[in-house]
Amino acid sequence: MKAWNKDGKPIDHPKPWGLPGVFTTLRVMTDRKTPFCEDYLTRLRESAEKIGLPWIPTLEEIEEIMIGFLSEVDPDHGLLRICLFEDSIGYSSRPASSDGNPVEGWLLHYRRPEPTVKSTIEKNLYGTLQELDIEREDWIINDPKENDIRETATSNLIFVQNNQLLIPDKWVLNGIILQKLLPQLRDNFSITRGIPQDQEISSFTEILLCGTGRGIAPLTSLPELGWSSVSNDTFTKIRTFYEEILQTAGA
Repeated sequence: MKAWNKDGKPIDHPKPWGLPGVFTTLRVMTDRKTPFCEDYLTRLRESAEKIGLPWIPTLEEIEEIMIGFLSEVDPDHGLLRICLFEDSIGYSSRPASSDGNPVEGWLLHYRRPEPTVKSTIEKNLYGTLQELDIEREDWIINDPKENDIRETATSNLIFVQNNQLLIPDKWVLNGIILQKLLPQLRDNFSITRGIPQDQEISSFTEILLCGTGRGIAPLTSLPELGWSSVSNDTFTKIRTFYEEILQTAGA
């Protein structure tokens, strides 16, 4: 974990949750390549612009520091987090230990202030992940006003009913991995864009998590809504698509 101020001088990496800023997480392959890197860094800068950060480094500056940081990172660390704060930039890495793991979901009654931005200010969301076994648990965000299920603290959601997929597209962060998968999903499934109410969850046979850290992972249960998965067929198929795009991007 390292950080630098806007003058390029090393500083202690601040504790991110609760500070004004934005962040993104990238997958790091064994050869230290980062699939879809430009997409992630472009979104990071766009997010910084949305919340009005006073200092936003260029793509070239972010990537130059990133390459130097990755050269010193344990090759087993498959995830890289980059944070932009008001006057500094921070990098940290960790193993991709949640990749593909079955996930138990727990409701978090929460409304994100700006859903299209991954903001470090959201301490009540990201800061509470430490309460869970993040490798096998996640917060399922339940909007307290609309009573709908939009995304998780770490991932987009894909709701499965037979050969039909329901994928939220409003009031959520449309993740990079989901966007890369959509062409193959459209070729193989019937897709509807929308957000299910919490009482509608029982109609789905599978619910999948889609994100950088988890890749494609199956939700096994959502005990508070009395839901549990009854199939893994769609997970297996979409997981194969995910592994294909990752290998192509890292080639």
